[in-house]
Amino acid sequence: MNSIFKKWENGSILITDAGWGDSGKGKVVSALIPDMACKVIGGHNAGHTVVTDRGELGLGLVPSSVIHPGVISIIGQEVVINPTFLGSEIDKLKKFGIKVSPKNLLIDPRSHVIMPWHEIRDALSEESRGKAAVGSLHLGVGWTYSDRINRRGLRLSDLFKIDWKDKVKKELQIQLEVIEGMRKDVKTKTGARSKVDTSLNETGLLQITGEERSKLKPYATNTIETVWKTIDKNATILFEDSHGAMLDVSHGSWPFTTGVNTGLAGVYKSFGGKAVKNIKKTIVCVKSYQTRVGGGPMPTEDFGKFGEYVRKKGHEIGTRSGRARRCGPFDLPLISYGFNVLGLCKNDEVAITKLDILSGLNKIPVCTDYSNGKQIFKTTPNADSAFLEKINPKFINLPGWKEDISEVRSFKNLPKEAKNYIEYIQKNLKVKVTFIGVGKHKDAKIII
Repeated sequence: MNSIFKKWENGSILITDAGWGDSGKGKVVSALIPDMACKVIGGHNAGHTVVTDRGELGLGLVPSSVIHPGVISIIGQEVVINPTFLGSEIDKLKKFGIKVSPKNLLIDPRSHVIMPWHEIRDALSEESRGKAAVGSLHLGVGWTYSDRINRRGLRLSDLFKIDWKDKVKKELQIQLEVIEGMRKDVKTKTGARSKVDTSLNETGLLQITGEERSKLKPYATNTIETVWKTIDKNATILFEDSHGAMLDVSHGSWPFTTGVNTGLAGVYKSFGGKAVKNIKKTIVCVKSYQTRVGGGPMPTEDFGKFGEYVRKKGHEIGTRSGRARRCGPFDLPLISYGFNVLGLCKNDEVAITKLDILSGLNKIPVCTDYSNGKQIFKTTPNADSAFLEKINPKFINLPGWKEDISEVRSFKNLPKEAKNYIEYIQKNLKVKVTFIGVGKHKDAKIII
C-alpha cells in the first residue's frame, strides 16, 4: 500500500477520528498539502490545534490546512457557524501571519447560524437534565442543528438579504417563546427556578449581526459547485472531520453525542454523493491512549497514576472547551467499533498521535476486550451509553520505554518497546499505521 503521506497526486481523502475526537487531527491534516481543504461538519465547539515555527494555532471553524499558502479552504454547509467567532478567527489567522481573503477561504450561505438564543437554549437544556447533563459547552451547536433539522432558524443567506433585520426580529420572537417554555421545563424537572440568564437585547443583537454579516458576506459562495468543479479537475481535496465516530448522533455513545453524523456521512451532508464517491482513502486518527471531554461512559477512564500521567504530560486540555480531558488506556474494542462505523478497509490508513507522551512509563496498559457476564467482546457491538456503562474492560500491560522520542523521524529508530506497542495495535486492529506523531510541532512525525 502506498501511503498518502508519501505520495498524493489526485483524488480526495477524508481525515476523521475513530473515538471521541481530540485525536490530533489538526497535526495530521497539517502533514498534507492539498489543492483544497474542506471542513465538513461541526461548529466552533470542536477545535484542532496546529503547532508551527510561528507558534501554536488553535482553530475552531477554518480547516487546519489554511496554514499552507495556496490551499483553498472551504467551510461546508453542514458546519454551523457562529458569525462572531468566525470573524474573530479570520482576524486571528491574519495576526498569525496567514493570508486570508475570499480568494482562499469560502463559506456556504446555506450554513445555519448559531445565534445567542442557541447558547441560552443549550444552557437551559443542560440545567434541566441535572446530574444527567451531557457536558455541553453551552455554545449552542446542538440546538442550531436542531433548528436546521426542524427547518427553522436562520441561515447565512438570510443575513445577506436586504430584509435581514426583519428576519432576525421575527426569529427572535419565535426563539423567545421557545426559551420561555424551556425555563418552565427546568422548574418542572428540577423543582427550582432556572439560573440561566435568558435576556436578549434586540438592538444589541442587530448591531452585532450587522457587523458580522458585512465581514463575512465577501466569503460566501456556492461551495458545493466549487468542490464539484475541483473534483472534475482531478485535483487533491482533503475533507476534514470535526468529531469522532463515538460522537456520531446515530452510531456514537447516545445520548452523549454531537448533533450530526460524522465521517463519510458528514462529507455527504456538506458536499453530496459526488464528493463521497471521489474519496480514494480514509485516514483515521487515534491517540496512543484514550481521551474524552464531557459526560457519558468512558470504559477505560483511569483515575490513577496512568490517567494523571498522560493528562499532565499530554497537556490534555480541550482546544475549545478549556476543560481537562478524561484520560485512560488505549481501548481496542471501542476503536475497532469506530473503524467499522467509518468503514475502514485495507486501502485506508491509521495515524497514531502523541506516542511521545507514553515515554517514561515502565508499563503501558491496553484494553483488550470487554466482558459482560459470560460474554466477551473484542469489538463492542454498539456504543450506546447504556451498554458501555455495563461492561467491564479487561487490560494487559505492555513494556514501556524511557527514551525521549520527540526527535525520532524513522520507525526503525524508535525504542524496541515503542515499536512493539505500535505493532501490537496494528495486529489486533488489523490495520496499517502509516503516521506516528511524536511531538507537538507539525514536523514531529514519523511516516511509515
